[in-house]
Amino acid sequence: MKKIISTLTICLLVCCLCFLATGCENPDTPNNNDDNNKQPVIESLTATEASTTIKIGDSILLTNFYEIKGTSALSAAQRACTYESSNPDVVEIKAKRAEAISSGTATITVTSNIDNTKSCSFEVVVAGVFIDRELSMIPSEDDFSNEWDDQTKTGSFRTSSGITNFYYIADVLSTQWYVETDITLNSVNWDDRWPKIGIVAASENSNGVETMVAFFLNASIGLNDTYDEAGNLIKGEDNNGWNEFGVCEVSQGDHWAWEPGITNSLARHHDYAWNTGDNKITFGTTFKLGVARDGANFHVYVNGNYMGSYQLSSDLEILYENGQPIASHIGFYQFSSDVTFANYSVTSDAADVAAKVPAEPVYCEFLED
Repeated sequence: MKKIISTLTICLLVCCLCFLATGCENPDTPNNNDDNNKQPVIESLTATEASTTIKIGDSILLTNFYEIKGTSALSAAQRACTYESSNPDVVEIKAKRAEAISSGTATITVTSNIDNTKSCSFEVVVAGVFIDRELSMIPSEDDFSNEWDDQTKTGSFRTSSGITNFYYIADVLSTQWYVETDITLNSVNWDDRWPKIGIVAASENSNGVETMVAFFLNASIGLNDTYDEAGNLIKGEDNNGWNEFGVCEVSQGDHWAWEPGITNSLARHHDYAWNTGDNKITFGTTFKLGVARDGANFHVYVNGNYMGSYQLSSDLEILYENGQPIASHIGFYQFSSDVTFANYSVTSDAADVAAKVPAEPVYCEFLED
């Protein structure tokens, strides 16, 4: 009996000592079983740039503008962040990209998803553009580094790629406008015997079908080419001086009037409707081309001189619908050429357009089918 009592006494003493030891534990001692006191997974989240500038229509990948570090290797889930724009009307967040909507400045804030105490921010400045990025498909090889300066309201770009393309002006859709640009032909793709460079008016009807009217320098290098009886091309001496300007309609989306089988009942053209005489244009020469639209009437200027006019046909559905001319976008274009467009301007002001309407317009004839 005494042994049993002694054993119980010893057990009680041990329990009391353990209780006292636990009760006297320093409250500041970390408890390794407490998740709240673990070292954070995210060590730092910092912006790699204080500010960046992009143009309207462009976008940036946000993950290129911050760095996230962990106390150890981070998984994709641990790297996940939330993005917020201070001005969504200027910069809109779409997934992991920031898209430029309009001119101005927005602050982008990046916050860790698993540790909202870690965040950073950087500024996005959105600059204006002259050429619309959504309407135009701009090859990466083209030089757009000086395309537009918001302060001076001037710009230039070069179609270095030589890829046939259309460059539409931003924020203009009207039946009344005047546009002009300096054009320098640097070189042509010698596989294309009939390059053309100029200004285009384009629009979609209510069914989504696009039609166009193109005004151009007829920069053909194959003027001396001939064909044999089988229709095979016989190249002549290459031409490198031009003084002819023309107009071509495009029906039903892609039927250019000079294509075989496209008759005047669908679309019309005249590749040499106007002529500058002895004032020839060649490689490296800069000339100014201007076109005024006043409803159904277009008026063409070269180097400030009135060349002639063109009139839409109410019988054709080219920039026409329900008996009325429809508003068009305006653009520059080139076929297979390296061209510099510069010192361009556009206006939809009624008085400015009226000043470009000649008192006695001379309308061009069209080539027979």
